[in-house]
Amino acid sequence: MSLVTALLLSTFIALLITENYGYGYWMISRPVFAGPLVGMILGDIETGLYVGATVELMYMGILPIGGSVPPNAQIAGTISTVFAITSGDASVGIALAIPIGTLAQLLIMLAWNINIYLMHRADQYIEAGNFKAVERTHLMGIPIFFSVFFVSSFLAIYFGSDFVKMLVDGMPIWLSNGLTIASKMLPAVGMAMLLKMMDFKKYWCFFLGGFVLVGYLNLNQTAVSLIAVVIAVAIYQLSENNKQDDFDDEFQDENEEIVSNIDLSLTGKELRKTFIRSFFSMTSINYERYCSLGFCYAMIPAIKKLYTSKEEQIAALRRHNEFFNCHPYTGNAVIGVALALEEQRAQGKEISDEAIASTKTALMGPLSGVGDSIFKAVFMTIFAALAAGLALEGNYLAPFVFIIPNVALNLASRWLFIKYGHKMGVSIVSKMNTGGLLDKFISGATIVGMMVTGAMTVGFVSVPLNVTWNISGKEIVLLDIINSILPGLLPLILVLIFHQILVKQKKGMYICILACFVIGILGAVVHVF
Repeated sequence: MSLVTALLLSTFIALLITENYGYGYWMISRPVFAGPLVGMILGDIETGLYVGATVELMYMGILPIGGSVPPNAQIAGTISTVFAITSGDASVGIALAIPIGTLAQLLIMLAWNINIYLMHRADQYIEAGNFKAVERTHLMGIPIFFSVFFVSSFLAIYFGSDFVKMLVDGMPIWLSNGLTIASKMLPAVGMAMLLKMMDFKKYWCFFLGGFVLVGYLNLNQTAVSLIAVVIAVAIYQLSENNKQDDFDDEFQDENEEIVSNIDLSLTGKELRKTFIRSFFSMTSINYERYCSLGFCYAMIPAIKKLYTSKEEQIAALRRHNEFFNCHPYTGNAVIGVALALEEQRAQGKEISDEAIASTKTALMGPLSGVGDSIFKAVFMTIFAALAAGLALEGNYLAPFVFIIPNVALNLASRWLFIKYGHKMGVSIVSKMNTGGLLDKFISGATIVGMMVTGAMTVGFVSVPLNVTWNISGKEIVLLDIINSILPGLLPLILVLIFHQILVKQKKGMYICILACFVIGILGAVVHVF
């Protein structure tokens, strides 16, 4: 393949794949859709349909749920299609799908780590009140992801399949393992930040409770969130006794009147701006705070409208540049509720930083579960399977069977979640203010947030210790011994240590991040991991 052709094709592929993180999450880079596109460009759409469908089926159960970064189906699908067409043998491309996806996994991890720098630059711009720079910094994630995808695609396409095999086989095992281990530990920094924000000293038992429910009972985040809500409601009922009945009657009779009397500062204009910006929620995704800067970016138009003083605007953006990880569709519901909370705070209601942080944390766990399980694991998979079946038969309608419902879902769900998240958030917050329930709400939201954080500690943080020895011919695994004491004990200890560092050290964030890389790489070198 000529240099110019390789450059043009690599540019197209990089632009296509960047959507998965950089702009929109439209699903246009999934193999079942991207394969035929690449095939059309190279003049062999039939091979594109076949390879794209085959790779889609190979990767159908490999989904980036929660904070995981599995082998990448998008790069695997596009590059495998190129190899299949240029070699004239579809089996060549298909055989390389897993190695390509594995290599892409490391490149995406690199981009996630580079984005940590962007996030801290944005912190500085927020403190300086330079919101345009905050926006530019967040959007820098697009060229970062594009560059990673372009360079990898170009090298693979121009130098051929042998180059891909050489990279996969030639990378030092200690380096690739060390970076992988570090990426598994980095989410502990985000968990520790949440504990710092949510009054860990007072609510530590609920954090431990959420951790134990996942560690011992293997419950998912949605189940833990529901249990946490039950606990919070039970505590409220026990504290209120007879007052609860009066509150229920009042809420039903007066809620509509209260909502109608609210002076809504945010109009459809601000909601639409937030909706558009939500398509860039994962642009600067990283291993420390995940989508925090994307959340902050989406909130900027509303924050500017609600607060007149620069100091208030800075404080508001600082609140929303903390750890956030949620499915990009359902995460818009959290944005909507956050808009309502900020709206009421701007109107003089006593909404604290803790209330906003706890509410976001309490919502993102269950909403992530809904998004990952329903939209990603069910909705996308169903249409991917239908489209793959048609593509294997050579049906040119296959890509449209997949992409049309997914684009429709993307648009509709994002808008409706923001709209009704804001609407419901306003009514809930207003009722709490008039009924004097704010303190109880903060306490309840913190309970849920703490338990969800405990659950996320098990799901997102990993310390893959690999120390074994033989005694009388029997292999003893140190990690099994530790987990027999308390499953997931090492991630728990790591989060608690990082929490203490963040509390006691001014530069604690950088210390924790550096520690993850040092421990990961050194551990891989000495074969502790």
